[in-house]
Amino acid sequence: MSHENEILIATIAALKADATLVGLLSNYGGQPSVFTHVPQDLGESYPWVSIFGVESNQFDNDVTLGFDCTMTVHSWSNQRDMGEINTIKKAIYDVLHNNSLTYTGYCNVAFHQEFTTTLRDPDGITLHGVQRFKIIMQEG
Repeated sequence: MSHENEILIATIAALKADATLVGLLSNYGGQPSVFTHVPQDLGESYPWVSIFGVESNQFDNDVTLGFDCTMTVHSWSNQRDMGEINTIKKAIYDVLHNNSLTYTGYCNVAFHQEFTTTLRDPDGITLHGVQRFKIIMQEG
């Protein structure tokens, strides 16, 4: 399995396993609303999280293959004030920043938040949280 798939699998599992984050999100199909592809029938089931965009650069040393990756986590809320989206972003940060996730065939060297912002959609209501994480991993 590719290292990008391993990042997605481990990240989604960690987010869905965190009681604080799960308590903040809606449910879809009996599961916390954390997606790589948002279902078309999700409707107005806010808030939810999507992971889209894993970028990867290979860097090897004399012994192992390694990857320097960035992953973008998006959170969505239909609350007009920043409170809910900031609470969700903080919960995501607490789960992922400085975490050592488990990947099949790889070891995690670093997992750190690089960037965060919140955008307001053109509808004037929906808030879009954006967090970018840096992941360094090696075969292991």
